[in-house]
Amino acid sequence: MRNQSATATRENRMSYVTEIFMNRQIAEAATSLEVMQAAQQHKLEPDAKKHALLARVMREHAERFQRLATQQSVMSPDEFFRRAFERVRVMRAEAAQLAKIRREKREQHEAERAQIIADMNLAAA
Repeated sequence: MRNQSATATRENRMSYVTEIFMNRQIAEAATSLEVMQAAQQHKLEPDAKKHALLARVMREHAERFQRLATQQSVMSPDEFFRRAFERVRVMRAEAAQLAKIRREKREQHEAERAQIIADMNLAAA
């Protein structure tokens, strides 16, 4: 009985370590995927040097993504890609939410500043 408990605990630890490792791998792959998508959807002016740099960055991150997908043996490459792409969606949603919060705070501060200036002008008059 005690031996079974130790085995179960060891398996749980290994499962936890595998899950942590996979989350890290998926996060790295998602970063590479996001960089590749950003490079594809660039808005740079036509310039050979800039386009060459973009192509190099895209190639490096594509190779990195492919290497991460082949290094792991826990899930199929399709599942790995799906999870990485889902992670990109989550990252973008979080970034959009943060941008919205910052914009709302900035607008609130601008309104408060305008109110203070208006009050000061009214008091001075």
